[in-house]
Amino acid sequence: MILLSQANQLLLTMKTVSIRLTEKQHHYIAALSKDQMRSIEHLMWLSLSHGIDSLFSETPYHVEKLHCDFSEKDHESMDKHPLHTPSAGYYTERFSLFDEIADNVLADIDGTFESADEEFDLQLAISHTKALHAARKKDFEAKQAAKKEAAK
Repeated sequence: MILLSQANQLLLTMKTVSIRLTEKQHHYIAALSKDQMRSIEHLMWLSLSHGIDSLFSETPYHVEKLHCDFSEKDHESMDKHPLHTPSAGYYTERFSLFDEIADNVLADIDGTFESADEEFDLQLAISHTKALHAARKKDFEAKQAAKKEAAK
């Protein structure tokens, strides 16, 4: 009975910390968590446990970008490599999402944080990105079939 009482007391002293993210930022954090086979809470715990040093460590990750986050390099790469899907990760250029999350502080001070999030339609961005890649794949397959046909 004493152990149960101590456990209840521990639960009463636990604190919950919440942070506000835009829908798009949450999408990427959730994708990163999924890529690392962790819950978002576990990812946050690990990030906190590593402290400031984790900000500068080199941990591999891979998250596919939404079309609205494609850089000029991404567009060039997609032109050269028809099946390439732009992604963010350790082996790619710095991902602007990290700057966006840092900008939440200024947006909150300016009072624009919520309105900026409301303006962004995540489901539309996901649908657009999927449709873009599906069209690119279909185009690539059609070109490959034409090459095969021409070779006969």
